[in-house]
Amino acid sequence: MTEPTASPLAKAFRLAYGLGLAICVAWPLALQLMLGTVIRAGAAPPDGVVQQLGYTFTGLTFAAALFITWRWGKVRKGFAGLPEGARPGTVLRETILYAALCELSALYGLVYYALGGPLAERYSRSFIALATIMFFVFVPRFQAWREAATEEPS
Repeated sequence: MTEPTASPLAKAFRLAYGLGLAICVAWPLALQLMLGTVIRAGAAPPDGVVQQLGYTFTGLTFAAALFITWRWGKVRKGFAGLPEGARPGTVLRETILYAALCELSALYGLVYYALGGPLAERYSRSFIALATIMFFVFVPRFQAWREAATEEPS
């Protein structure tokens, strides 16, 4: 018995989601393991400018989550109206964009760790872990894309 071939939409999703897992799960895990051993902290304590930078990073992480939510809503509304051939490219582009936006949190964690010194380690690790959490919470799964493809445009 032969297996049915996967749809182009499913193939695009698997490729994009796999890349997203590498970017937002495997890489932050590697960063967590390297923090303190391979990657050394700066000497400055996390106060003053560095602390304000941490607040800015928190706001930027929150803004990225809001942007992903907003953009997914817009893409979802127009997805059913796209031609069949354009849908896999949209899934690929959007999933990778969302993963990259989630990964920014890990980058913020690295910068905060480098600038904040050893006292900033727990906050840095939190920023790095947020990349994985945000990916699983905000990036749409295949079922959501399939449902968006069958929705009636409003």
